[in-house]
Amino acid sequence: MGHLGRGVLAFYSLLKGRKEMKRILVSVAILILSFAGTVTAGEKQTAEAAAPPLEAKVRKLWETFKNKDKATLSSLIDDQFRMFEEGLSTFADKQAEVNAPDEYELLNYTLSDFTVKPLGPNTALVTYRAQYEGKSGGEIAKGNSIFGEVWSRSGHDWKVLYLQETYIK
Repeated sequence: MGHLGRGVLAFYSLLKGRKEMKRILVSVAILILSFAGTVTAGEKQTAEAAAPPLEAKVRKLWETFKNKDKATLSSLIDDQFRMFEEGLSTFADKQAEVNAPDEYELLNYTLSDFTVKPLGPNTALVTYRAQYEGKSGGEIAKGNSIFGEVWSRSGHDWKVLYLQETYIK
């Protein structure tokens, strides 16, 4: 076989190698895309799994506040908890929130319009509307607010890490 024959053979081998390489790259791309779809589905399952328990946790938080059950209230609040509310000049911490039922008697409340947005595998943003009535210093006060809360999961236990209340006019 002459140089031309060997050249054609080498060129054919190169093309065949490129075709094989192309097949491998396409296969890898398909694998990566299918994995990405699996991750997205897994995140969706995490979000769907988080939504009902977190709404229940928020409702439990309100009920324990109303019942002045400080032990349960404390168990639902992360040690690094921070809260900010309109009219305050600084953040409140876990201890202030656990002691809040001593200063404010929650008489009744209605929670609605829940949304849960996962921020990662162990954190989620929960937003909802609260209409409530309570007593502080002998005076009745009504509230109509939007709440934004960041919840954090450690193991199987979700705790509120951050809370912000915005009053609706």
